[in-house]
Amino acid sequence: MSMKFYKVTVGRDGDTRELRVPSPTDVQAADAAAPLMLPREAVLSIEEVQDDGTQQADGLPPKSQAAELAPVTPGAAAAPTNE
Repeated sequence: MSMKFYKVTVGRDGDTRELRVPSPTDVQAADAAAPLMLPREAVLSIEEVQDDGTQQADGLPPKSQAAELAPVTPGAAAAPTNE
């Protein structure tokens, strides 16, 4: 799956702002925007933007589900530690 760029509009209390994030899907764009959001902000819209080769992102792509769960999977639990 290729990486795309998304404009994620977030807001709270009537104020809005736009975040640009790379993501393979629009659903995951909300995950990529989450670390950039302020307390009580909500995602208002997600819109794909065309990559003109000069896109600058405000954040990193979202982690994959496997990367998110790696620290708690049985395989990780069975790995030796240096304790």
